[in-house]
Amino acid sequence: MKYPNTRYGHVGELEFWMQGESVRRVAKRLKRSEKTVQYWLTGKNKIPWWVPEILRLQHYEYQDRLRQMGFKPPKTKLAIATADRLTFPTPASTVSAPITPLQKPLESNQTSAR
Repeated sequence: MKYPNTRYGHVGELEFWMQGESVRRVAKRLKRSEKTVQYWLTGKNKIPWWVPEILRLQHYEYQDRLRQMGFKPPKTKLAIATADRLTFPTPASTVSAPITPLQKPLESNQTSAR
């Protein structure tokens, strides 16, 4: 095996191009069994070199098809919040209202129903 890194695919690359899809959907796209894809992900079997490549090409073909039909690609950039952009609510004052003793209820001349 002269070039071992080009003979087999990389697990990280497969996970990246799966892009959160289920094993069932990826197995159907690759026309392989779910068990085979699961073995690739767990490292039980080696990944053929063409598997991440097919997923990558399908992704770019899909993006190109959307572009040709006039659809804008969905925004996938993640925003990182910084402190100068966030506004936090001001905390409530630490001084609480004075505590007053409980007042007795007004006593009436009526007798209770008991």
